[in-house]
Amino acid sequence: MPESSGNDPSRDEDPAATHMVASASTASIISITSEMSVAEKDRLPLASHLAKAAQTGASNFVLAYNVRAGIALLSRIVQLIQNRKFRDLVNLNSLLSEKHLNFRVEAVSMGLFIGCFTGGYEALQAVLRKLRPDLPAATRTVVSGIVAGSGILCLNPSRRRSLALYTFVRALQSVYNIAKARKLWHFWGSHWPHGDALLFGVASAQVFAFILRPEILPKEYFSFIHRAGPVAMRVLQFTQRTLRGAAVEPADVIRFLDDKASPVVYNIAHNHPESLPCSLIHHGSASCTLGFGMTFWKAARRTFPLYLSLNIVPRVVLDLHRFVKAYVVITFIHGHGWYKSYRGRPVTTVLKGTWGGVRSTAFLGTFVALYQATVCVQKLMFRSDSKATYFVAELALYVLPRALDLLYITLRDKRVLAEMAYGEVMLFACSMGTLMFCFEVHQDLDDD
Repeated sequence: MPESSGNDPSRDEDPAATHMVASASTASIISITSEMSVAEKDRLPLASHLAKAAQTGASNFVLAYNVRAGIALLSRIVQLIQNRKFRDLVNLNSLLSEKHLNFRVEAVSMGLFIGCFTGGYEALQAVLRKLRPDLPAATRTVVSGIVAGSGILCLNPSRRRSLALYTFVRALQSVYNIAKARKLWHFWGSHWPHGDALLFGVASAQVFAFILRPEILPKEYFSFIHRAGPVAMRVLQFTQRTLRGAAVEPADVIRFLDDKASPVVYNIAHNHPESLPCSLIHHGSASCTLGFGMTFWKAARRTFPLYLSLNIVPRVVLDLHRFVKAYVVITFIHGHGWYKSYRGRPVTTVLKGTWGGVRSTAFLGTFVALYQATVCVQKLMFRSDSKATYFVAELALYVLPRALDLLYITLRDKRVLAEMAYGEVMLFACSMGTLMFCFEVHQDLDDD
């Protein structure tokens, strides 16, 4: 598998970065909707509301920028430690070089997006409350959420689609939870213990649908899977050719193994094998068991810097005033129980973030290693590769929300539907309107 580039180590992990955007946005939404009661909001003049909205947008811009910058910096530090380049840690030119920390444009666009949405939402709520006091709160919330959702235009177009789909799923989840809580409607089996894990297992099959059709996945998504997964690009190509009945030249396979200095011996002499050996996937070792461990370690080593950053930086930046306050208290009462205070806030924050990073890394490493183990078992049980093995993954591509996305693409390509300019912006805006309605109007309902 190719090594990751020397650029920002957190840049290629687009799904995680998208989740971070949504998490920061959620934190900001909560902060602006829970500070004042409805009566307090009604007493303030419109100018005060607009000034407060501008302040909210500006502060959330700074928070989002700092979160993105902090993630990039911490990922760079962990990467240097992993590579044993300790001198670069104290060399600011190397540590903070644009070559390795290429995050500024993305951080600014992310800050503008979150700032525009949170500040715009609060401003629109105030304007509608003053100009149309007879408007129901639910309608005012939905309209404000939809209009403020246009702030997604501040993001790069390549990120809008993923974030819109992610938000759409959250909106569907919120509506479903409300309907279920009110006993209006629910899915069969939704009350099962660990049903969420079962749903994740079924939906995750789409992750490896790239075995047959890698072009159907977004470029960043495919890149993330390829870097974290156990399948090398050449092995992926060999597998695709085998499943399609094309020739796989033994010389090409042997050359690949030689390039990787692999101990695996390829013994198939003809160019139309029924099945490729699973040892091509774990080509670092001929043993499936040892290959399982090597795959886990490789996936964990590649993703730990990102997950550590995602778990620590938002905790510190989004609650910076408490973190700094605890540090000042430590300095002031040095010699009078300072260890207890120090342990109570900054150290606890870092330890919780580190533990979260370890858990996330262990999850992804286990997920990838179990996928490889499943392939090894399938190779032992069946003599030939079958498309049925990957058919479940292909079907899983049609779960929501990816199903709607692919259905639209298919109908558009067949000229059944016309191209919809800024369709992802409209989807995101409507989804945010739904989310804000669920948050503002149905705060009393617990998430099932």
